[in-house]
Amino acid sequence: MELNQQKELLSKAYVRAVAAVGGFSVSQPEVDDDSIDLKIVARGGEGVVFSPELNLQLKCTSRDVLDGQFIRYPVRIKNYRDLIINSQVPRLLVLVLVPENLENWLQQSEDEMCMRYCAYCRCGDSQKDSIQRM
Repeated sequence: MELNQQKELLSKAYVRAVAAVGGFSVSQPEVDDDSIDLKIVARGGEGVVFSPELNLQLKCTSRDVLDGQFIRYPVRIKNYRDLIINSQVPRLLVLVLVPENLENWLQQSEDEMCMRYCAYCRCGDSQKDSIQRM
């Protein structure tokens, strides 16, 4: 398997693990023609929106992209446009950071499982320019 395919699978596993702990379900669109890799859905809920959803565009890199308070990561124009469109379901860009060495991505024992490093997400709405660590 190519390294980029492994990064894709690890980023999906990372999001699925975080969502599972939060009690959310995750699904994958059958066709990726809208730059949506995964969907997160909350069942029921309280407030204004019932069963809220998020659409996620996933990226994974081992490059040093942290620059102080900013993350500098190039995104293709098509993916960026798909991310910022006015959509009924909010869209997030999720960037999973991994070590350069593949052998350090995941370590497990009987006591723990450790996935390195972390993920950051950015709201696709260009008016809400914020980055959060997952």
